[in-house]
Amino acid sequence: MSRHEMSETASWLIGGLEDCDLTVPDPIVSGRHCRLTRDATGYRLEDLDSTNGTYVNGTRITGPATVSKSDTITLGKTVSMPWPLEENDDGTPQQIIRVGRDPDNQIVIDEPTVSSFHAEIVVSDGRYLVKDLDSTNGTAVGAADQLVQMAEFRPNDVLFFGDHRMAASQLIASPHPEKRKSEIAFSGQFMTFGRAPECDQILDFPMISWEHARMTRTGSSITVEDLGSTNGTFVNGVPIQQSTRVNPGDTVALGSFSFILTADGMLKKRDFRGDLTLQARNIAIDVPGLRLLENISLTINPSEFTGLMGPSGAGKTTLMKAMNGYTKPSNGQVFLNGRDLYREFNQFRGQIGYVPQDDIIHSELTVKQALYFTARLRLPPDFRDNEINKLIDKVLTDMGIQHTQDVLIGSPERKGISGGQRKRVNLAMELLTDPSLLFLDEPTSGLSSEDALSVMKVLRGLANAGKTILLTIHQPSLEVFQQLDNLVVVSKDQGSKDPGQLVYYGPAYPCSVDHFNPEGVSGQQAGMLASPDEVLRGLSRQKTSFWVKRYTSSSYRKEFVIQRAKTSLGKPEPSESKARNEQRQSSQWFPLVQRCLAIKWKDTANTAVLLAQAPVIAILIAMVFGEASSKTMSQKDWPEVASASSTTVFLLSLAALWFGCSNSIREIVAEWAIYHRERMVNLRIAPYIFSKFAVLGGLCLLQCLILLTIVHWGNGLDGPWLGMLIVLVLVSLVGLSIGLMVSALVRTSEVAIAILPLILLPMVILGGVLQPLEKMSAPMRLSANMMPSRWAFESMLLMESNERPSYSPPALPGVEPSSERDVAEQFFPENETRTSVSTGVFVLMTMLAITVLANTAILRRRDVHQA
Repeated sequence: MSRHEMSETASWLIGGLEDCDLTVPDPIVSGRHCRLTRDATGYRLEDLDSTNGTYVNGTRITGPATVSKSDTITLGKTVSMPWPLEENDDGTPQQIIRVGRDPDNQIVIDEPTVSSFHAEIVVSDGRYLVKDLDSTNGTAVGAADQLVQMAEFRPNDVLFFGDHRMAASQLIASPHPEKRKSEIAFSGQFMTFGRAPECDQILDFPMISWEHARMTRTGSSITVEDLGSTNGTFVNGVPIQQSTRVNPGDTVALGSFSFILTADGMLKKRDFRGDLTLQARNIAIDVPGLRLLENISLTINPSEFTGLMGPSGAGKTTLMKAMNGYTKPSNGQVFLNGRDLYREFNQFRGQIGYVPQDDIIHSELTVKQALYFTARLRLPPDFRDNEINKLIDKVLTDMGIQHTQDVLIGSPERKGISGGQRKRVNLAMELLTDPSLLFLDEPTSGLSSEDALSVMKVLRGLANAGKTILLTIHQPSLEVFQQLDNLVVVSKDQGSKDPGQLVYYGPAYPCSVDHFNPEGVSGQQAGMLASPDEVLRGLSRQKTSFWVKRYTSSSYRKEFVIQRAKTSLGKPEPSESKARNEQRQSSQWFPLVQRCLAIKWKDTANTAVLLAQAPVIAILIAMVFGEASSKTMSQKDWPEVASASSTTVFLLSLAALWFGCSNSIREIVAEWAIYHRERMVNLRIAPYIFSKFAVLGGLCLLQCLILLTIVHWGNGLDGPWLGMLIVLVLVSLVGLSIGLMVSALVRTSEVAIAILPLILLPMVILGGVLQPLEKMSAPMRLSANMMPSRWAFESMLLMESNERPSYSPPALPGVEPSSERDVAEQFFPENETRTSVSTGVFVLMTMLAITVLANTAILRRRDVHQA
């Protein structure tokens, strides 16, 4: 009994029926299970002849019983009885959160199926109650058909207001919840937006910079400017690069927030966190000569956990990539909250998480290192290390793998975390930016049944917390399948060139099994639950055209496709966003360099091999040519010394080229899945390329230092050491850039390695040492001039020649004496093909610049969204 006086009598009917005062939607609970009465003396409880009984402290009651809130009361033996939420025992008022379409609600849901004042959420003593306010389309807990008048719920439940699904955690996360949609007065001259406490509008979201944007009023004009944010500010879906005028009706978007300027100067704020509706409208995907998918339409509501199934080759992954921004449909459109995803992808990229089937983590790093570098790349640079560490701890805890943070991720060759943990680390990387929409391609593939269920339970929890999730799945167990809310099935006939088509979109289990087995599952025993495999088994018994026709006439299509399409938000804007926000590229370069260094440091075997190349090659050159090259250049020995010196110089140039190419030939292709995913979020091409040059170029410098030091001393070279080093490093960087170019072009590391000889052999043949240029035909001489080995060889040979004595051939009787010859004369005759050291350096620098630009162009060309 509470300390305040109970002066009013009240009674609550408790049971499973919708018209009960306290609804408990559980099969154990009878329709009208019991009645709780309160009077001046306290509470009395009476069982209403329920099937499974009412228990107080473990004893089934047979008549009216006096009870209190300290008693353990269950409906049946397992279902806790909900208490009516009244004034708290200490006399403090309850917190009431009103939900509806009207702007005066605390939670505003602007959808036609939601009533103006739809429901109330009552929070008291850590308990939560939802009460329907006589809404038109009802309020439900757990499932859309479990309508309630009043019911207790848990934070991990899902609530339905009309057909709008919402995670309970979103409603109760804050002790003073802000409106999801509200109006803000803009009365002063300035209004700043960001994470900083000093901002006028504090937006606590990872993709928002500390000081993100500022609105300025000048007379009757309002402008907005981006304050150097990492992820950009958008006006009507277009990223702004300078101060931009905002007119009434325009939308200013930052991260997951939008602000619409009204005619009276107010700002309508909308928070889209956990409130994204994904819609595909008449999608078709073509490749040359073949249509892969045709006429796919579906709408996925906020917080829904949806699976995507179909036979091999039906287009599951193709459909997913079309819906997440990776593959633009040949026909049709994809919308997020009514906005065209591909027109305004730059605005939405931070709200979409995608975990492909291939790992998007570097196996050489520890779990925490992988997450730290991802955070540094994706989050604004004003995030401090302690903030990032807290964020990493949170996502690892949410994933249930906090104990793995210092464990190596590993690979088949180097044991690390388990397969299930790898999937969760991939997912944790996406959760760092708190996306509202998650796509996963076969997240349970290759996992044990236990790990698969564990991953699915994590995803189920994320959906309950407000994430909208779409995943492809193959041969799920019953427990895994039951985690899903809905199921999409695409199909095509085996061996047919017809496109994949939508044959089902509706509730996952058991409705999907029943749909594809209209006459029941063959051989199923009474009381046994049907296996999810019966979906594809049933599908295979008829042609795709049969299932398309059956689904077209089904109630599921009416509810999940037609009705949802009518109630989806908004219409697409005509604007098109092509430009990225390219500010603060330097903020990405440093973490990219740090990550690359960490990978090289961890990959000790490969790094040791790369470092060992220089001394091994240098010692071989010194042992083979050192003796001849070191001789005094007497008239007798001059030809031998000149030949050995020239060969030594050429081998130096060739080795430097080899260092560059071999260091980089697998660098991009080996991490393509990671690069591609980071690029889709916010990775810039320039800092990515130059981070490779910083680390691999440093490795090339070290290799060239070792190589030249040993050979210069061992072969008695006389050319200037520093000048030769500059040329060697320059040609090595050209080789590095060529290697990166190949790595960006090919699809596998094996192909990259196979191409390497095709790059280096022409540089050997046309480098000028096997056949001097003046003896080549005009086309071959032109080809030779395109080889970096030819220019490095000439530049270094001229340096060496300038420090060596010339040679005067002995006069022969009756023959005019020949002019003096220098060491370079045999390969680059002075009056024919010889240029100069400065010319060679200039050509190499030009080649370096061209190949760097080519790298940028190749990577940009392979973008889904060229920007």
